[in-house]
Amino acid sequence: MRSSFELLGPWERKLSVEVPPEEVGETVDRAYRTLTTRARVKGFRPGKVPRAVLERLYGDRIRHEVIQALIERTYDQAVREHHLEPVSEPVVEPEKLEPGQPWRYTARVEVRPPVAVPAWRGFILVKPDTTIEESAVVERIERLAEAQAQLVAEDEATRLARGHYAVLDYAGTIDGAPFQGGQGTGATIEIGSGSFVPGFEEQLEGMAKGETREIEVTFPEGERRGELAGKRARFRATLQEIKRKVVPAIDDELAKDVGGFATLDALRRKVREDLQAETEQEARQALRDQTRETLVASNPVDAPPALVEREFRSMVEGMRRRLAAQGVSMEQMGLSAGALEKDWRPRAEASVKASLLLDQIAREEGITVGPEAIDERLREIARDTRQTPRAVRQAYEERGLIPVIESRLKEEKALDLVLETATMHESERAQGTTVQGRKQQAVPSVQRADGDT
Repeated sequence: MRSSFELLGPWERKLSVEVPPEEVGETVDRAYRTLTTRARVKGFRPGKVPRAVLERLYGDRIRHEVIQALIERTYDQAVREHHLEPVSEPVVEPEKLEPGQPWRYTARVEVRPPVAVPAWRGFILVKPDTTIEESAVVERIERLAEAQAQLVAEDEATRLARGHYAVLDYAGTIDGAPFQGGQGTGATIEIGSGSFVPGFEEQLEGMAKGETREIEVTFPEGERRGELAGKRARFRATLQEIKRKVVPAIDDELAKDVGGFATLDALRRKVREDLQAETEQEARQALRDQTRETLVASNPVDAPPALVEREFRSMVEGMRRRLAAQGVSMEQMGLSAGALEKDWRPRAEASVKASLLLDQIAREEGITVGPEAIDERLREIARDTRQTPRAVRQAYEERGLIPVIESRLKEEKALDLVLETATMHESERAQGTTVQGRKQQAVPSVQRADGDT
């Protein structure tokens, strides 16, 4: 086999491979010998079908199998010979097989670009503020009280108003015909929440229990159910009951109800501890995001489109899986393909660049990852996804993702190394200035489909 390659750009290479005629011939002969043992042709005993007959009946299939076998045998060898690191599947253009002649093909492939990281030591980073304000504790406890709230019926003379909860039966039509999702029985709607079609809740105000009204509304142009966008609908709504929300007092009884705490002070301490732990976890992630951003800004590097596409798809799939686990679709969350492309693809490109730089640091610094670290990461994924470690490992091995986990772990260790050399500055708020609510801005972490961040 002979091979050569040419540069087509910063990350694209074109391999040219030539397979000698004797190897082509041997592969063709082997394919026909295998076919002879399997072929069943009328008028011939098994294993006795002449080659000429097989060529006439199965020639196209054999040529395809031979080409695939030759590519599989020679492509990896050519890649190794030229020390290439492909990051995409090759686009192969084969020539026609000719008896007694060498066979050639070309393969266009994206490769890991040359990466240099001259600047990664001594970054100046802003340490996110982790101070927990008393107002945050109060807000969390108020939310706990809200979660314990109950809806109680108003008296018969009450008229429906903003802040009430209406228990409704309704039936909607468009052009006189019912439509999907336009009917409800015993539905509870908070008046003023804007949770229904715009204009619907306002037209319910003033109703009395048992009253029926005809209501007309127009679905907005941005309605997520596209078939209803801009349509005029008529609803017949009957008010079955009026309720109000009763939020329990924030006292020792609430502390007992929400977590078995003896006193409100005990609940307050636990809430502060939880908030502190959450804030510190968010701060660690924000600091790591800040470090990756600084690394990319300080070291220009090309991002192969194949890697960007893979990262983008991984981000989207990760989000889809997490929402599905909550019973929600991306469409219901308003995450359209266009919005994802605009907002997430640049983020995917930045993530790829950071990964390339961290991978290069890991290579230069001799960072390695042992099997025990991979096992621990698989156990973490198993805990997060509520699967057994054995099932997770089997799934990752079948999908060829164990090397991906190893690569992620190396990146994390390289990132730790960058952080060790950095100088940390306190945020303005932590220094005691009057700046309120200002936090270090960082790219939000988006979980990949492989379970890593």
